Amino acid sequence: MRKNEQKILHSAAICGGLSAALFIIFSVAELFHGQYITAGIGFAAAITLCVCFVVTEFIREKSAGRYLQILEEQSSHASTDVLCSLPMPTAILQIDGHILWFNNLFADMINKKSLFDTPIQEIFPDLKWSDVLKSTENVQLESYYNERHYRVEGKILKSQSEDQQSLYTVILYFIDMTDAENMQKQYLDEQTDAAIISIDNYDEILQKTDDSERQQLISHIDRCVSEWVAESNGLLEKTDRDRYLMLFEHQYLQMYIDKKFDVLDRVRALGEGSKLPVTISIGIGTGDHILQNKNHARSAIDMVFGRGGDQAAIKDETQYKFYGGKTKEYEKSTRVKTRAFSSGLKDFIQHADHIILMGHKSADYDSFGAAIGLQRAARSLGKKPYILLDDSPAIANMTSRIYEKEEYDGMIIDAATALDIATEQTLLIVLDTHRPSMLPCPQLLDRVNKVVLIDHHRRSTEFLPACSLIYHEPYASSTCEMVTEILQYLDDGRNMTTLEAEALYVGLVMDTKNFFVKTGARTFEAASALRRYGVDTTAVRQLFKVDKTDYENRAAIIEQLYMFTDNIAIAVWTQKIPNEKVVASKAADDMLTISGVEAGFVVYVLDGTVGVSGRSLGKVNVQVILEKIGGGGHMTVAGAQIRGETSEGVQMLLENAILEYIDENAK
Repeated sequence: MRKNEQKILHSAAICGGLSAALFIIFSVAELFHGQYITAGIGFAAAITLCVCFVVTEFIREKSAGRYLQILEEQSSHASTDVLCSLPMPTAILQIDGHILWFNNLFADMINKKSLFDTPIQEIFPDLKWSDVLKSTENVQLESYYNERHYRVEGKILKSQSEDQQSLYTVILYFIDMTDAENMQKQYLDEQTDAAIISIDNYDEILQKTDDSERQQLISHIDRCVSEWVAESNGLLEKTDRDRYLMLFEHQYLQMYIDKKFDVLDRVRALGEGSKLPVTISIGIGTGDHILQNKNHARSAIDMVFGRGGDQAAIKDETQYKFYGGKTKEYEKSTRVKTRAFSSGLKDFIQHADHIILMGHKSADYDSFGAAIGLQRAARSLGKKPYILLDDSPAIANMTSRIYEKEEYDGMIIDAATALDIATEQTLLIVLDTHRPSMLPCPQLLDRVNKVVLIDHHRRSTEFLPACSLIYHEPYASSTCEMVTEILQYLDDGRNMTTLEAEALYVGLVMDTKNFFVKTGARTFEAASALRRYGVDTTAVRQLFKVDKTDYENRAAIIEQLYMFTDNIAIAVWTQKIPNEKVVASKAADDMLTISGVEAGFVVYVLDGTVGVSGRSLGKVNVQVILEKIGGGGHMTVAGAQIRGETSEGVQMLLENAILEYIDENAK
């Protein structure tokens, strides 16, 4: 049917119907006033118009029939017999979206029999006709009707009329996907997820409580965990004295997420008022068959341990998601792990041809001090050590003292030299980072067969591959503290020089903010050991002296500070200054001395990147916040470097991350 012809006939039918209605009203009125002749004329006119309306509709349907006959003759796709026999709702529409023909299944779907010339968008408002016309070959769209989901497929057909004019029509098939999707959802909901639940610091509970108190505490933990598992009708089995295995249907995982794994808070509340905090860690595997989910759960619980515990991690095939982590890492009193690691490290050093020590990019006192301490252990075992160092102005005061000593000639090397030296028998020791992207020469990882990791940062999803030996303790204040303990088991520091002891001590002091944050008994024990090795605190203090310009720039950054929330401050610094990374981190430290500030962030500009330094007194987890924008670190000290963004863009990302963190931790 030609479009203009259809419009004319349609308009005529409407006008005729309205006119007939008016004549009937007029005739009734005349009849009421006794004007029988006039009323009769009116009724006759109304009848005539009704006849014309019926004839017009007959002409329209006959015209549509002629059009369908043309389609049947020239396009097998629109064959009436085939269309009528299709086991799915089908409709043929004009190029303007009006329904021209439909089968019984389509009428049953809409629950209407009279649909001729109805615009399809009146039935499916979310089906955009412009998207249909954009389809160059086949139509493939989605739509909803009466709470059911349909996949809409079809094609635009072209035919020739008797007068050789092009006729376009659209045929659409409506495939009901609702039942299949419900079945798929049911299948996914009923899949079995696996969880491993571990009691943190179980050994400390055994050592620091008497029998009756210990049994009571463990009983309370068992009850909390059992009640939490019962919420999902899950299966719980205690596989060890401090570990549980849980199996539950996937449909309940979102419930646990929505409740923010409140079992962490319940268990933590058991230790309130005690000097021994009680926490648990949860690793959940999902998205695969039950055996693989159990492996995912193991990986997730390992990740939680690397992040300090007291949180939940969910792992699927592609990513980790973390929840909780409100408390600081709890220091372990036992040194069994340190002793075992030291023994393994000694064996590795003795059987290596070269020892290369590598910290993170833009080395700080902690990574460099740890390298200086371990190079003495390598020398004591008869090996020549090398320290890979990039341009690091933050430690210029220390490196200048190293270069003055003839003993260390040739020890500090660059990346190119390290690649020339490295062989398959070379031992690579990575310090103060576990992220390959943070290394000054990640290519070394492929050159050597043995890689040893020593790090104290809370674990991120990026981790060194194929490490031969790992000493990763997020409770430690610094890598220098960890290395100091290792040295006591290697040679008890007998051959350590005063300069080397001071390098370790300054790294420890730097990361603890002069023993102000993240310190424990083992921190002070390490500091005491370094004092016995000859540390001169006056000489160490000289290393912390700052340039007058740097001090002025720190003050200028603080002037830009604004309170984003009641207790979180942000400063944005866009000017190019010397030592911007060091100055920014020092400015973030200074923010914490301001009344009411519990966490501070400095956004600053580097070459090609925008950096963020975050500091906290402990109530706000700056690591979790900066992880949301690609950074990481510790609960109280964290940072991020972002490429491809302006300082304003990073500022907005940071503010959104803070708001998201606040929302996640809202009670």
